[in-house]
Amino acid sequence: MKPLQLTAILLWLLILGITLRAVLALGSDGGMVFLTDLAHPWRLQFNADLLIHLLLFAAWVFWREKSKRAGGICALLCLMGGLFTLPYLLFALHRAQGDVRKFLLGAQA
Repeated sequence: MKPLQLTAILLWLLILGITLRAVLALGSDGGMVFLTDLAHPWRLQFNADLLIHLLLFAAWVFWREKSKRAGGICALLCLMGGLFTLPYLLFALHRAQGDVRKFLLGAQA
């Protein structure tokens, strides 16, 4: 579990740095960049693929949480991508205390 935790930390720092660079370069116009990208077939494919993965991750988060209210909030935040999902994974790994079953199943374990 430690290698997974380290990987999640490194990936979160990477995505945080990329996000900060984008915000500094483009400000709050990022949403418009995303929407205009949908006109390009390959960018649409990439963004649709990413969104499907984020929705699946959000569904897993909602399902594994004991409190459906907290699960719903976390699931919505998952749509932000790695800025939320990577810290969520770290938190879930910490809560599981090395037990893979608890990590994967959460409240269902």
